[in-house]
Amino acid sequence: MQKTEEFIENRIKWRASKHDLPNKNVHLFENLTADKKAEYLTQFNENYCGKIILLFTDSKKHWTAIGTKKIIGFDGTEFNSIELNSIKDVDSKNRKEYFEKAEAGETKLKKIKKRNESELLITEFNGKQTIFLTKKGSDLFSLWNIMRMIEQLNKKTGYNTVYN
Repeated sequence: MQKTEEFIENRIKWRASKHDLPNKNVHLFENLTADKKAEYLTQFNENYCGKIILLFTDSKKHWTAIGTKKIIGFDGTEFNSIELNSIKDVDSKNRKEYFEKAEAGETKLKKIKKRNESELLITEFNGKQTIFLTKKGSDLFSLWNIMRMIEQLNKKTGYNTVYN
């Protein structure tokens, strides 16, 4: 299966619609005003990231954008990006840390309050881990589900299938 940019864009929009996106904090990038787009486009290059589809914001300082080639984030101090075709695993940062502590016997397993989660941890095939921020609760889980879809596409079609 060839994962073209158009295919990826359509899949991201389809998955977003299943989570009632856009909403107050999650925007279809194409629907932003020219001035608002310009604010973000000074931070990244669409030739490098692909067409930006969704923008998740939790404040003016923190945001995550999903493009057809990369996921890009700003945590208030630094920019991070990951190529979509290099995503191996997606999890909540706190959930992953919690289960690692439980496996090591450092804590007892109990129910995690998912609505308090705001940090998505993405692991690449090379082992590098990067955190992306969004609003707590449903916005995080929408982002998580979209990235899980990308992760599944990578597993289905193989590592490093070219997005073009």
